[in-house]
Amino acid sequence: MKTTIAALCLACSAHRSFAFVPMINHPTSSQSRQTKLLSVAMIATPNTSGISLSTDPDYPQNFTGRLWFSPALVKVKDGLKPGLGVTILSLFGYSLGGTVTLEYDTSPVGPYREYVTMSALAMKKGSIGQWGSRLYVSTQEAEDVCRDLWGVPAELANIDFVDEGDCLQMTSPPNPEDTSDINIAVEGWKNTKVLLPEDYEYADYNPKRWGSVPVNWTPSIKALWAPFVPFPDAGSKENELPMHKLRLSASAVRLQWSGFERNIKIDNFSEDKYNVGIPLGLGLTVDNVLIEIGTRCEQNL
Repeated sequence: MKTTIAALCLACSAHRSFAFVPMINHPTSSQSRQTKLLSVAMIATPNTSGISLSTDPDYPQNFTGRLWFSPALVKVKDGLKPGLGVTILSLFGYSLGGTVTLEYDTSPVGPYREYVTMSALAMKKGSIGQWGSRLYVSTQEAEDVCRDLWGVPAELANIDFVDEGDCLQMTSPPNPEDTSDINIAVEGWKNTKVLLPEDYEYADYNPKRWGSVPVNWTPSIKALWAPFVPFPDAGSKENELPMHKLRLSASAVRLQWSGFERNIKIDNFSEDKYNVGIPLGLGLTVDNVLIEIGTRCEQNL
């Protein structure tokens, strides 16, 4: 997910990463970091059930948590068709893809994890976006709401985010040939937690978010688009896609080094089969993110 959060302070953090974080003077405390993190997880969410609530009728659903976007150069395979009227953008047979992994503390159906295989840059009606070929969720409730409410062809999977690890790495990508018992794993997930417990304490467990960045979303093909459509009347009505507005805000963003080498820990891995691409080395982590989903737009894409 390509997300730019405005009005954040630029600071350099240690160990191969750069952070955009609020400047906060932290109070001292004798509590252990582990104990504080547990308190944050319990108190910083709107309610203990993890069910999110919205007070904006134009954006009736919202999600909070953290995410990691790991971009990669992905080979564009023959016959790739994300949707009617959608053009794949590529150069020398490759496009910008990668993975987006999300951990939701709150959502309309409670906490869950999500993994999206981003397969290519795309264009429709002059708008540029990024297309996700597969979307996996960790609970049955999440799969149901994705399919029933937005028409997202989500798939149920076992998704494991492991805190241990010096940097974020995808160690078990989903097998694209599997339709059941799908296993996904990411290591180094602790690196997505940019905010410290002191940040939550200082902000009374409600850290300020910046951004409200607008993004267009076509859920039926799992694609995110720039918030403007240069040629809204181009193409035929039969090829139009249902579209929603999104608003993205966050408390902290970090550019995180993950290296150029993959660390895949599954048997019989092959690039031709999994097509995870060539990692670009840097990824984007976003903490205390708020994703708001608007009602369906009158104008389709």
